[in-house]
Amino acid sequence: MDTTLVREKVEQARDAVADSDVDAWLTFCRETTEIDEPALPYVLGFDVVWPTAVVIGAESSTVILGRHDAPTAEDLGVHEVRPYDESIREDLRGTLSRMNAERVAINVDRDDVVADGLTHGMYERLEEMLPGREFVGAGDVIADVRGIKSGTEHERIAAAAETTLDLLHTMADEWTPETTEADIADSLHERMREAGYGSAWSWDYCPTVHAGGAADVGHTLPGDRTVPEGELLHVDFGVVKEEYAADLQRVWVRGEPSEGLQEAFEDVRAAIDAGRDQLEPGAVGHRVDARARAELIARDRELFDHAFGHQVGRSAHDGGTLLGPEWDRYGDSVESEVREGEVYTLELGIETEWGYVGQEEMVRVTEGGTEFVVEPQTALWSLSV
Repeated sequence: MDTTLVREKVEQARDAVADSDVDAWLTFCRETTEIDEPALPYVLGFDVVWPTAVVIGAESSTVILGRHDAPTAEDLGVHEVRPYDESIREDLRGTLSRMNAERVAINVDRDDVVADGLTHGMYERLEEMLPGREFVGAGDVIADVRGIKSGTEHERIAAAAETTLDLLHTMADEWTPETTEADIADSLHERMREAGYGSAWSWDYCPTVHAGGAADVGHTLPGDRTVPEGELLHVDFGVVKEEYAADLQRVWVRGEPSEGLQEAFEDVRAAIDAGRDQLEPGAVGHRVDARARAELIARDRELFDHAFGHQVGRSAHDGGTLLGPEWDRYGDSVESEVREGEVYTLELGIETEWGYVGQEEMVRVTEGGTEFVVEPQTALWSLSV
């Protein structure tokens, strides 16, 4: 249980409620080892079994939970703790009444998975227990709490990114012409297990490794391909360290790059830099994406078929504002504004005959723009024996 982090995030949540048009934010969940509630690590920091409510207002917060979980909540020293035995109903009603909470934000959202943790069955229970109250989606509140990182979160994200980059450099140092995609994945997994790191996405696909121009691009499993002379090794990778994730893509060339490969790399970097120049507090997600695409169009390149960037935090895809095109699959997430303190990836690539020229950087949003979380890759790296 991370007391420091929960305290920081609950303080943020109170401020977010105060700045919103709701009276309270309610996280309502149960059996969270079976059905994850993405908000729970921020407002409570441990899993629960019985129906549990974390109610956060502008001035105070209360957690109502089973008696056997109550001592752990009390150890936090963050919330008023109200344990129960038979039913949560009366304590939940009383807590909302004391807060004068008629308009209540609950964890439902059509476009943001990390703000959509309330199950349908639990929603029906809320409607039955709390007649007359107005429920609205908590997406805006959660975007503040999860998206705007605290000092502790920025430190942990940076540590995860530095570790990811160190592991990639070690892998490249040990590369030989006989090294396959699967060998690379196995070596990174071995080091992750030894150090106790998690993977930023599904273990089998993290890292994603592409060797040469014959590799299929995408979320693919590593195979037995090696890197041909003059072609690329592309790796998409991120570790989870102290519960926070990284997400980086890097490329290496075996031998000397051709002029065409060098030009492709420079075009990718130019598009990433163009998008980064647009990224600042107040920027709208789809406009940042559009700026990166415009740079590729100006360079007569094919456009990528995914968002230009996403937030990173406790997971590689951390919800909130998305730097993506105005496509139906992204909903309203690309219409939101960027805020200071958020952390984003900037990612795109070009398929070439030498392999996938894919790049992904991580940046934190500052008052005047952005700064890189770790040193960016500004030149093609070489694989050497």
